[in-house]
Amino acid sequence: MAGYRIESDTQPFRCDVARDGETLRITLTGELDLARAAEVEPVLRGDGARQRVLDLRELTFMDSSGLRLILSAHAAARRDGTILEIVPGPPSVQRVFQICGVENELRFVAPDA
Repeated sequence: MAGYRIESDTQPFRCDVARDGETLRITLTGELDLARAAEVEPVLRGDGARQRVLDLRELTFMDSSGLRLILSAHAAARRDGTILEIVPGPPSVQRVFQICGVENELRFVAPDA
């Protein structure tokens, strides 16, 4: 399994990426805001991975930029015939999905998926 990491010196944020065959697991830690969303966007494209698992459990904050990023990745996955699964974040992060009424449009899965 190969992986890499995006870290920020200015804000508490980390993006860990690990690939195992056709699955790309992306784990976000810290605050997902406008600046960080731009860094994560190319990672979510998946480099040809058939399945991407986006793990939000370690996020402490997500704003509308993070939501836009995830919705865009979801739309791209549907277009490309790939799978995007999301491991839910803490209540403060999940609340963003609920407030915007999109939690039922996305595929949330258990952490061990």
